[in-house]
Parts: sequence; C-alpha cells; structure tokens
Amino acid sequence: MNGRILTVIDTKSRLTEICLDTYGKEQLQAGRNREQCDIVIPDDIVSKVHGTFLIQGERTYYMDRDSSNGTFIGYAGQKRLLAARDGYVEIFDKTVLRIGNIHAPDRMVLLLFHIMPEGEVWKQKNLNEDVIRIGRSPENQIVLKHPGISENHCMIRRENGSFVLYDNRSASGTMLNGRNISAPAALKDKDLVQILDYQLFFSGECIYYKSSIKGISLRVSEVNKYVGSGKKKKQILKDVNCEIQANEFVAIIGGSGAGKTTLMNAISGFEPDFEGKIYCNGIDLVEQFQNLKNIIGFVPQQDIIYENLTLRRMLYYTAKMKMPKDTKKEEIRQRIEEVLGMVDLKEHQDTYIRKLSGGQKKRASIAVELLADPKLFFLDEPTSGLDPGTEKNLMQTLSSLAKEQNKTIIMVTHTTQNLHLCDKVIFMGPGGRLCFCGNVDVAKAFYETDDLVNIYNMIAEAPWLWEKRFAEFGKVHKGTETETKKAELGKVRKEPALRQFLILLRRYAELMKNDKQRVAVLLLQPLLIALLLNVVADKNIFKIYESTKSMLFALSCSGIWIGLFNSIQEICKERVILKREYMANLKLPGYILSKSVLQAALGFVQASILTFVFLGLVGKDKKGIFLDHFSPEILFTVWLTILASIAMGFVISSMVKSGDKAMAAAPFVLIVQLLFSGILFTLKGAGEWISYCTVSRWSVEALGSIAKLNRLELKLQEDFPMLEHEAESFFKATKLHVAQSWMVLAAMTALFVIISILSLRNVSKDRR
Repeated sequence: MNGRILTVIDTKSRLTEICLDTYGKEQLQAGRNREQCDIVIPDDIVSKVHGTFLIQGERTYYMDRDSSNGTFIGYAGQKRLLAARDGYVEIFDKTVLRIGNIHAPDRMVLLLFHIMPEGEVWKQKNLNEDVIRIGRSPENQIVLKHPGISENHCMIRRENGSFVLYDNRSASGTMLNGRNISAPAALKDKDLVQILDYQLFFSGECIYYKSSIKGISLRVSEVNKYVGSGKKKKQILKDVNCEIQANEFVAIIGGSGAGKTTLMNAISGFEPDFEGKIYCNGIDLVEQFQNLKNIIGFVPQQDIIYENLTLRRMLYYTAKMKMPKDTKKEEIRQRIEEVLGMVDLKEHQDTYIRKLSGGQKKRASIAVELLADPKLFFLDEPTSGLDPGTEKNLMQTLSSLAKEQNKTIIMVTHTTQNLHLCDKVIFMGPGGRLCFCGNVDVAKAFYETDDLVNIYNMIAEAPWLWEKRFAEFGKVHKGTETETKKAELGKVRKEPALRQFLILLRRYAELMKNDKQRVAVLLLQPLLIALLLNVVADKNIFKIYESTKSMLFALSCSGIWIGLFNSIQEICKERVILKREYMANLKLPGYILSKSVLQAALGFVQASILTFVFLGLVGKDKKGIFLDHFSPEILFTVWLTILASIAMGFVISSMVKSGDKAMAAAPFVLIVQLLFSGILFTLKGAGEWISYCTVSRWSVEALGSIAKLNRLELKLQEDFPMLEHEAESFFKATKLHVAQSWMVLAAMTALFVIISILSLRNVSKDRR
C-alpha cells in the first residue's frame, strides 16, 4: 500500500507533510498539545486535542473531538461541519479537512489527506510577479507536463492587492475548489486550483503544487443502477462502495450478468445514469466529467483502431484529435514514440493494423488511449479471445503501466490465471452485488480457498450472503455520509469545430486511399453499369418517348444504387471507434461532414464515368435546358441523385450497429424507390404523397425534363406509325422545373445528413 500522507498548511502558510503510517498505531490524536497528541499542529486555532485519526487496514477514519473551531470536510461550497456525535467518518484519498473559520480563510488550517507513493514532493512558487503563467510550455513559471494541458493553460494576475485566476481558453479547463471557472475568479487563502489531476493550493502569496503526479484515486459511493420501469424495473447494481487507490491495477471479475461492465461504465463517467457518487481525486466525476475526461482512458472489448491505417498514422490522427491544438508536431512525434515503447510495438509502427496479431491489435487499442496520458484507465475484457501466453504478456504490460507509468488501471475480465499481477480484485455477484474488494491473497483467505475459480461458484450459490459478509468485513463506527451540494458548472472550452473537421477529413482520405481494392470496385461499378445500360438501350433513345423514359429511369436507379452502396456501411462498421471518440470530444457534424465531402467527390467521379461512358456509347447529341449540350445537365442530376442516396445510406448506417443489418435494409429501401418513383405505376392518394419523399421521383423528373420527354413521339411497334402522347407534368422542359427538382434533391441530401447526425447522438448508449 502507498503511504498515508497528511499535508498541513497552517495560518502562516507553512506547509508540513506527516506520514501517518510511520507511527505504527491504530489511533492518532491530532491537535496543538505536544504531550497529548501524536500529530502536533502548533497553531492557535487548533484545539489541544482537535481530532482523532483511526487506521484500520486500508481504511482511514477521522473524528472531531468537539473542538473549539471545528473541522469542516469537503470543498468550498460542499463543506460539512463535523462533531464528536458524528463518530468516525471515513476519509479517502484527496479528502480536504479545514480547521477554523471558513469565512475567514486566512484564519484557517488546511489538512489534505492523500495516499501517495514515494517521489512526490511539494514545490512552492512565490507570487512575487504581476503575472504567473501555468501550462505545459517550459516558458511558464509553473510547468505541468501533460499532453492534455495547454501550452499557456491559465494564469494568476495581481490586481488591486489581490490575486485573480484566469483560464486562457484552455483545452481541458481550470477548476477552482472543484468547480469549473468560465470567468476570472479571485483567489482566497487555502483555495484549491485543479488542472486535470494536478492540485495547486493558494496560501498567503504563494502556490504549492506538485509537478509530477503519481496516478489518481477513485472512490465509489452508494452506487445503484436500475433498468426498465414499473413492474419490470430491475436493479443491476446494488449499493456498491469501494475505493481504488492511485497506481493500482484492479480487476473486476464475476459471473455473467453480475454487472461487471455496468459497474465499469458507471465509474468511468461515460454512463452517468445511476444513483450514487463517483469521486475522482475527491472531485465529483459525473458533475465535472468534461474537465476530467482527458485523464480518463477507455478501451472497449472491440478494437478502437482503423485497420487500413499504419499504427503510426493511426496514433498520429488520434493525437491530433485528443491533444490541445497548440501541441507542436515534435511533441506529437515524441509522444507517439513514448506510447509505442510503453506497449512494445515500436517495430510494428509502420505496419498496417490489419496485419497485426490479435494481441498486438489489443495493445494498439491501448496505445490509442495512452496518447492523452490518462491517469485513470479502463479496459473491457482486454484478454478476451487471446491465447494464454498472449494474455499473460498483456497482463504484465498493464501491470507495468500501472507502476512505471503512474496509471490507475481498472479492467473487466473472466480469466483468473494471472490475477496475482493485480493489486486488487473486485468480485461482483448476481444482481450487481459487491461481494469482495481487496488483495488477491486476502480474497483467498476471506473465501477460505486457494483457487479463485471456486469463488465464482460460492458467490453464485449465495450472493446475498457474501455481500453481507463483505459489508461487515473490517467495518468500524461510521459517521453519516458527507453532504454535498451540486456544483455549479461553468462552460467548458470546446474544441474548434473546423480544426476537428479538417483532421477527420484527412484521416478519412487516408483510409480511402489505403483501401485501394474497395475504391477500385466503387469506380469499376459505374463503368460496368454504363456498359450494361448501353446493351439494353434502344437505338431510338432520346427520340422515342417510351424507350427514353425507361432508360432515364434505369439511369436514376443506377445512381441510387451507387450512392447507397457507397455509404450504407460507412458508419456502422466503425461504430465502436465512433462511440469512444464521441465520448471523448468528437463533434458529430464534423464527423458526418468529413465523410460527406469525400463521398461527394467520389460520387462526382462515379457520376462522370456513368454519364459520359453511357452517353458516349449511345452516341446521342441533344440541346440541354441551360446549355447547348445536355450531358453536363445529365451529369449534374446523376451526381445529385448519388449525393442524396449517399446521405440516405448514412441515415441507415447511423441507425444500425452492424454492416449485416445495414445491407439487410438496402433491398427494402431500393424497392420503395422503385415502387414510388411515379414511373412504373400511376400514383394517387397516399402513393403520390410517398413519392414526393423518394429520391427516384425527383431524379427521374429532372432527367425527363432535361431530355424533353414531353416533346418526344410515342412509337408502340415497328409496324405502327409515330404517335403523340399526352404531356406529363412530371417532365416540364423549363429551367424553373429542372432547378426545382435539383433543389429538392439537394434539400433531401441536407435533411438526410441532419437526420444521421441526430440519430448518432444515441451512440453513447450502445451496449456490448
């Protein structure tokens, strides 16, 4: 276990550190009197015997001894005064205790309890300049090295005898006493400034801070989760309480349906729909998730990597997305090198991800998350599907990351062979019951077995019994839970949409370039269709009404098929990656638009091949509506048809979770386009209204108007003379009518894009 440290900042702004474990005692008295107290705080506002610390195993408690000035627990705006009648109150890593008058901060002693490994030391920076800058750049007076911190993150400015904290439009935001600041905030004595997982205390005219952070802690308090409603309401997490300390490697294990993944999703902050509290370094994780998410990594069971990129290029695009916009290319390169070394994949950095083995792909997914240097790292069944040797290597990698790279790592797993590499195991029972949390050896002793596999069966037989036994395990006198008020959230600085769009555009372009076979098929498709259309084309096409009308309908259907085939699997095939990026900070409009732009370019090339090859083969020359030749107008209509169909494909792809389901929907969509195009059947009533919503209706209408169908003659058979036909309102050969059809197709494209964006907002609710 790491050392229990009590950091004391007294009324004269002097900082002292006391290691509670060195006393070797269960009870430690704290106060001003040297003869009666173990922990001596020589300050007038501290009582002779102010309070008592109680150490029991890994748990630590505190009780106020009805002191004169009292003890407040919590952050500013979330304080609660303790008294002896409260008994012992459990304190956790990063708990803040304040002694004195909270309305007169200069008459206050601050006690910070934290679990700290060796090597962390407090630094002091005197605020003897007009401006003190804080950030990642070495040019700042206070340098905090983390990829998620901006070069010039925030600053403290002296104004009219006081000090004011400013956030410099930073990527990750700045918190003051647990609340995000969106406007300049005046600092008061003993205030706590937090940037990601860095804590800085303002006292007197100086700042105390640590420039290297050794991981973060997580506390789970009274977490319950329900699904369904009414009589079908079911509890899937039940009163889960546990603490995970900094730099611990923790495994959540249990049988199927025990709530392992549900618990991990809740405590990661990505699924906040539960009852209870999660504290990350003492900060409410759900309330301040937007400020803390850059120190959280999450690797789902499925790989979150693009197979048609090399490993280095995948990491490059992820770094551009996740790291602040002021990150230099050299910093990105160095970070990629560091991450490749962490997961032992340097020799595969230029290998396409599709060529990596299963274990290497899993480590590549981990590397993607490590780029932002998360201190809290979650993995959902990372060893699933791996052979025993690869599984052991991965577990050793994760264990070394926790210890050597200062990560707190939490994973869900079913395997037990290498759990001895974990610092802590959490056993979940049916119904989401917490049946154990602690060391592997302690777990074996608690369940009186040498084989962890036996614990599965024991819990399955009587989960309520083991839940009750563990709840009583190490239980002491406990005070009431600290009352908290909901923090007022400031506005979180958002990533510039244009910058993110350009990164996504470049990444998608490279993905398309690397998938040469698929691009070749997509370009060959319109060529083959044009050749086939020529085979069935009548020699009198564009002269005779019936044959021209049929051919234009076939041309329209070809455009619809091409567009739909282009996009119907584009989103659903990368849905797992999309979910992770969306939870991190991905903007869905930028994501969809990046695909739309390149698909539009591809669609234009396809439309050009289809149109010019077909018209070239049939050898027809005709005056257009707007131009001297109708081929550019035919091309533009076919392109708009493909565009609308691409956007329609995006809608389907955004609503389903797999490519198979998307392709299953394609025939139905095509049949609707055929039946309600208005060409095959005379539509009235509801059928006519449905036709107004189809791409085929407006595509054929525009093509027919450009070809001037109403002016062509009708020929039934070779032996019959040319006949006139009744003009159809569909095919008015006017500029206004063609333009209206084009505008409807463009409007449909925009509408489908918007629908797909709105539909994708549910991607965060995806389950395995």
